[in-house]
Amino acid sequence: MKKTTKRMAAIIMTFAMMATLFAGCGKGENATTAAGETPAADSSVENTGAATEETVECLYVVPGDEPSDLEAGLAAINAKMAEDGVGVTIKLQYIPWDAWDQKINLMLSTGEKFDLFQVMNDRVSLANYASRGALADISEEMQLYGENILKVNPEIMMKSGQVKGVQYAIPAYWVESAIDPEIFIRKDIMEKYGITEVPTTWEELTTAYETVMKNWEGAQKPHLLMTGNNTSRFAYAAKTYDEWPFVIYDRVFYVDQEGNVENYFATEVFKQDCEHAREWYEKGLINPDVMTVTSEQTDARNQAGNYFLGASSNIDTLKQNYPDIDVDDWIRVELAPDKPDIRPYGTRNMNAVPLSSEHPEAAVKFVNWVYASQENYDLFMYGREGIDYEKEEPHNRIDIINETNFPGYYFSDWMMGNVNYLRPTTAGPTEYNERLYTVNENAVEGYAAQFTFDATPVQTEYADVMTVISEYINPMACGVKDYESNIDAALEQLDKAGVSKLIEEYKRQLEESKNN
Repeated sequence: MKKTTKRMAAIIMTFAMMATLFAGCGKGENATTAAGETPAADSSVENTGAATEETVECLYVVPGDEPSDLEAGLAAINAKMAEDGVGVTIKLQYIPWDAWDQKINLMLSTGEKFDLFQVMNDRVSLANYASRGALADISEEMQLYGENILKVNPEIMMKSGQVKGVQYAIPAYWVESAIDPEIFIRKDIMEKYGITEVPTTWEELTTAYETVMKNWEGAQKPHLLMTGNNTSRFAYAAKTYDEWPFVIYDRVFYVDQEGNVENYFATEVFKQDCEHAREWYEKGLINPDVMTVTSEQTDARNQAGNYFLGASSNIDTLKQNYPDIDVDDWIRVELAPDKPDIRPYGTRNMNAVPLSSEHPEAAVKFVNWVYASQENYDLFMYGREGIDYEKEEPHNRIDIINETNFPGYYFSDWMMGNVNYLRPTTAGPTEYNERLYTVNENAVEGYAAQFTFDATPVQTEYADVMTVISEYINPMACGVKDYESNIDAALEQLDKAGVSKLIEEYKRQLEESKNN
């Protein structure tokens, strides 16, 4: 009771501190990854976080549209957890993408009762949530009930869920993060429009895209898959820059491999990004209405296959429009193959417990149960074998698609996946899977890869800067406004919002973390 009272008091104190929410590139609805070796995790009662006296419901809030047979899928999951004596039942609440940021912010600020939610650092960072006092410290619960979680996540992953050494989130170790920039093009589209060579330079990529756009026969133009209100960086050519390798963190912080930290929007890198975006916008490769395109519209076009540059996690959804499409119809474009890939962090997707949760241990017990065995993982992530999916050797799956173009029940790997258990769908593009879901042994670790910024000391400035980014930066990053005519005003507004204070605080914390 005392613990709950403290939490509610903290929520009330932080009610007025609602940060302006901002966006980034969300993941597709049913992304998958390649599997690694299954760890020797024990699925016995003691390792699933059991031994509770009563069954507690864990309400897990996630973005997107709920599966068509969610209720039956959850019934099977909860029956298995009851059989294992976990003492927890799971309930999923889905929030549509276009309402996600606003709704989750409202739930956190008003102290609404729920127990777990998805954190996407490329939309709103874990540090941002922590700086608002919106999260529960689950360090103790992890030690008591998180044995399997710790077993399947290396140190760099667990640190991704920490802010100033405090464990606020459980990482989703589902993907190789050394993938920036990510460029895939469609081989079937190349062949249709007479493009015989895979582009190796920015100019060649641009020319190929122009050829496709000019000759496109479909009603829906293959504009770049982009939602303008979520885009503050156009990074496709970043690896060709003289400054590479570098990483942009939390939209603002440019960090190179020597540990130099700068305001990204004041760098030559941002200028080059904007110039490339403007070029594509003027050539008609970016939707002229990009600033009003929604995530749902982008996802729908991806699933329909009406694009040239990009990738779909499951080609089954494309077959209605492209019946002959094959998993080998995607090609990765490498514009600077001699330069190293850089691993910016452990993971950007994770699940956090809100401060309002009355049973934070329930969330940890639930995730710990998922990671206790391949059987548990398959059931929660992929559903009921023979109804929602079929196993395919050596370690894959075939989704059983219904009239919605998805299985009746499924859960997206990017939200809680782990490479030790993943079963990639056989309908996933080959090169896409290999690039995103296989550990890159040659990647170099970013200078700040094991560091998480805590915005608490500069939370007002942080929120103000994000507001400026949405208004002044995003239109330039999407090519809608040109760089030269708009950058001075944007930098002036960023200065007024306190970006310099953010940079200095980031530098201080990064140096402190390195010294420790």
